Amino acid sequence: MENRTTSTPALRPLTDTDVTTWELPDGAIARLGRGGIFGGTAFSPDGTALVVASTIGCWWYDLDTMKLRAFWNTERGMLSDIAFSQDARWFATGNWDGDVVVFDTQNLQCVAKIDIPKNPEGVIGAVRNLRFSQDGQHLTLSHLIVNLDDKPFSRERTGRGRYFTVYNWKENTDTPIDSFTVPLKLVRMDVDPHTSFPNALSPDKRLVAYTPVPHITSVIHLETGEQIAEFSDEYTDRVRKGCYRLVFSPCGKYLAACDCGNKYHVWNVHNGTFEISPTEYMEKRHICRGIPTYTSDGTLLVAGLTSKEVVIWNGTKQETVDTFECWMPLSSSFSNDGSQYAITNRRGELQLWTKETASTVQSLPTYLTRGVVDLRFSKDNRTLLSCHDPAGYRLWNVNNRDIKQTFHSPFTNSVGVVSTSPCRELLAAVEDKQVRVWNLTSGTQVAELKGGSMKVDMVFSPTAEYLATVSKPNTIKIWHLASSTHIAELPQNRSRIKSMRFSPTGEYFVSIYGESFTIWNTSQWEKLHQVPLPEQSSRWQLLCHPNGKHFLTVPRENPILVWDLKSGEQVGSLDTTICLNSSLYRGTPQNIQRYQEQQETISQRFWGKLRLSPCGTRLAGIIRRSGMRNEIRLWDVTTLDPYIIIIPPTGCQKPQTFRFSPCGKYIAVGAQWQDGQTRMSVRLWDVETGENIHTFWGHPTDVWSLDFSPNGELLASGSYDGTILLWDVKPYINP
Repeated sequence: MENRTTSTPALRPLTDTDVTTWELPDGAIARLGRGGIFGGTAFSPDGTALVVASTIGCWWYDLDTMKLRAFWNTERGMLSDIAFSQDARWFATGNWDGDVVVFDTQNLQCVAKIDIPKNPEGVIGAVRNLRFSQDGQHLTLSHLIVNLDDKPFSRERTGRGRYFTVYNWKENTDTPIDSFTVPLKLVRMDVDPHTSFPNALSPDKRLVAYTPVPHITSVIHLETGEQIAEFSDEYTDRVRKGCYRLVFSPCGKYLAACDCGNKYHVWNVHNGTFEISPTEYMEKRHICRGIPTYTSDGTLLVAGLTSKEVVIWNGTKQETVDTFECWMPLSSSFSNDGSQYAITNRRGELQLWTKETASTVQSLPTYLTRGVVDLRFSKDNRTLLSCHDPAGYRLWNVNNRDIKQTFHSPFTNSVGVVSTSPCRELLAAVEDKQVRVWNLTSGTQVAELKGGSMKVDMVFSPTAEYLATVSKPNTIKIWHLASSTHIAELPQNRSRIKSMRFSPTGEYFVSIYGESFTIWNTSQWEKLHQVPLPEQSSRWQLLCHPNGKHFLTVPRENPILVWDLKSGEQVGSLDTTICLNSSLYRGTPQNIQRYQEQQETISQRFWGKLRLSPCGTRLAGIIRRSGMRNEIRLWDVTTLDPYIIIIPPTGCQKPQTFRFSPCGKYIAVGAQWQDGQTRMSVRLWDVETGENIHTFWGHPTDVWSLDFSPNGELLASGSYDGTILLWDVKPYINP
């Protein structure tokens, strides 16, 4: 089935430049960022356009003007691969759910869907290696099948296998022409999905090359099913054997491959010999991958990727064409004629290499990013700080919706190397192994603290007069910001620092190490108490009571304990057990009954952070228990007794993050993705009544961060999808 509509121009006019408003979900007023960059890039066959597949949809760049001209396929997003047909009539996308959609490039309308049959054993698989045959009639793809019963956070998961399939998409059938199952006993989740078991289709669509096991490449004749060639890839001296990418020559006689190291080779498919024996195209590096392609005249090009640079290599002449810098490259592709090469990196940049101007590599203003792990509005509501994992930090102009400033993190994971003052006026960020402090309102730098900082919290004092940083894993430095001088260095502890905080009055400073916490007097920076913790935890949070006399130690699991700052003694604990008082619960009667009928379990975790309401009367947190018994609990700060317990409804059974409104009357809760969902919720709850007063549906996957503007008019939500949505909350809350 083709179901084609009238061919009309699909590109937006050049005057429609405000991409922050394109294809917004209901209730959103702007989108900052253009999504995560997991899904690849593809040049149009004529080389005039570049399409980037992101976690929220497809972005079409006009390479002549370097402008965005279209954004589509936003219904689900979470794209894993893309491909043009050779005649540019069709464009196909594959997503993380295993679905393939084919579009007409003239009007960007969907003309066919291939719903890949899901494995009956309850497994899912993202579409990879999506390719059209030369005549545009067939699609090849592979998808990695992962067992859903495996531990979700395990580094290694047991897989059912990788499936490589050829479909005749114009017949609109779910029955493939041919399918090859690649047995896979163990899938390392830290490996790029493209590196294992690549595939290629010959130009005449008669031959398929794929890797049934990591060190073997097979060539199959599609019509007869006969294996016409088999090649060994065991020549590499790398730990990871086998091919990274495969590609046929235009004549179909040769098959080029790059290994998972710094070598490439070319086989003669007909006689099974090397046309080009394994050859190094760059010096040996710790991380190295190769992307091969053939130009229309049969020249073999290889793009070699390391963690810091890209080398363009002429494989036919065996010489370097060009080299340029690229920080931790991700997805990349050559144009059909090999004259252009596009690559995305972990900083959210999209770099474009062109053969004619090889000495100059252009960077497109993409704002493509990784997940948004934290958000923070400035005091004047005009600036929004976003922290990305691991792309660094960005300061956004809320009114103009563009980037004011970018900070690149020196660490792979950016959490813990940026901090804002309690008044939301100052920002401290780690750059080049030193700390710079900025005024968010004026945009000026107010301090530079030389001496380095590690990947642990930096914290301001309540009045922002001082800043505490970590110069070594177990050493804390205290800085006086006005003079940019360090006034104290707290003695080392044998264990690493886990967390630290000033008391609300600024009189005390508390630091948690691996097995104990220390209370300091800030007038003389004397150690008052060093107290052993009852148990160790991989993650700690410190929360100071508004009365300035107590603080809470919050591990990942139980127990949450209350301590006296003056004496260092334990004075209480926070009740996290399943509450038997039915009047405190909010939710549907069915959900509440089902929740209470289950017995208490020791399997519970505190998800994210505990937070105090701005008025200091309520404490809130997310508790996850076994059996999907998750809750949003609010406590009375004075008594530390439960006040309201919200049982999340369908669509929000896994609350991921939350924030109090500036007035403290409302709480916003963002959800984690669950199987079968296409949009995640951001819900507004009334703190006093527990009523869900409104729900926004926007991000295609986990909502990782939230923040209200200080005036209470906007709510920003950041997601694993790499974007920030701005929501107008004035119609729903009354500050």
